Amino acid sequence: MTKMLRRSPHYGQHLAHGAKTFFDFAGWEMPTHFSSLEQEAAACRNAAILFDGHAMGELHIKGKDALKAVQKLCANDLAKARPGMFVYTSLCTEAGGIFDDLVVFCLAPDHYLLTMAAFNTHKTPAWVEKHTAGMDVCVMDLSAGTTCIEIQGPKSRQIMQKIAEFDASDKGLPYYRFVNGKIAGIDCMVARLGVTGELGYEIFYDPGHAWTMYDAFVKAGSGEGMELCGNRTIGMFRLEKVYHVYTRDIDETTNPYEAGLGWTVKLDKGDFIGRAALAKIKEKGPARKLVGFEVGNQPVTVANKSPIKVGSDTVGNVTVVGFSPTLKKAIGLGYVPVAMAKPGNQLTLQGDSGTLSAKIVEIPFFDPKGARIRG
Repeated sequence: MTKMLRRSPHYGQHLAHGAKTFFDFAGWEMPTHFSSLEQEAAACRNAAILFDGHAMGELHIKGKDALKAVQKLCANDLAKARPGMFVYTSLCTEAGGIFDDLVVFCLAPDHYLLTMAAFNTHKTPAWVEKHTAGMDVCVMDLSAGTTCIEIQGPKSRQIMQKIAEFDASDKGLPYYRFVNGKIAGIDCMVARLGVTGELGYEIFYDPGHAWTMYDAFVKAGSGEGMELCGNRTIGMFRLEKVYHVYTRDIDETTNPYEAGLGWTVKLDKGDFIGRAALAKIKEKGPARKLVGFEVGNQPVTVANKSPIKVGSDTVGNVTVVGFSPTLKKAIGLGYVPVAMAKPGNQLTLQGDSGTLSAKIVEIPFFDPKGARIRG
């Protein structure tokens, strides 16, 4: 049976600007590439790219108990977040598994926005409502009334500043902050973050202005080397920076400590969902760890969840493997026992073409100190 996919408000513009193939991304029909993985990656690293961020969800929590609600829901601490600030966090199950991973924006002392992972927009709103029942808050899913477009790359600031009616300098909009302002005359919220590892921005606004916003950026980026980018390429950027993809690298069967997200868990902030289980995991130490590995300098095909072996023993599983045009290497992620997670250790993978040798390396693969995203 043919699956029917939803289309973002930017879909028509994707077609008009040359997108020829699309794929199913969390139930959305998203462009694969506009040119190629190699060309889009080079544009991002050297100039700028524009891409569709509509698939994520926007869940608002507002009311007298809003801070109390997000503190109960989130593993990270929101107490110090002020309007204009946001925090990356996990929502965890009572057993400590990752129910969702998201960014929480403090819009006002009594108003927070949770940007749900694309694969979780069907489940997170009901989960939040369940766990905030009895609190003095209103929970509102505004995903259908909001869209997002993203510009990333070393020239993203100068391109955006051409059409922005606010100060987009590092002082005016520092890393991990957001502002409300106008771009191309359109009211929007602009957050300085992204998933490419480059200087960049996520822009949230009313989907009724999607065509105007899209065209304004295309015009502003003309002559600057900016290219439109398909969502397949975005997956490679996330792999290079080890920005987890829900259902691929993390889910309810993984906990933040084994996924390398222990820094987002604040056990000393007070009680929250999953705290007791996570405290036990931290005390004992996780049994496995998400590691990065290299698989040579040629593209290879390795399926998600395929086994990782040491000798003849299966010790873990792959989450993703891909070829990085930037690094000119095949790289991947997977879970292995903590005792086997040391960089330099050799692994064996099963690819479509046969057995492959891999070596554990330090992660993230690209710009490990994060200098470029703070540019």
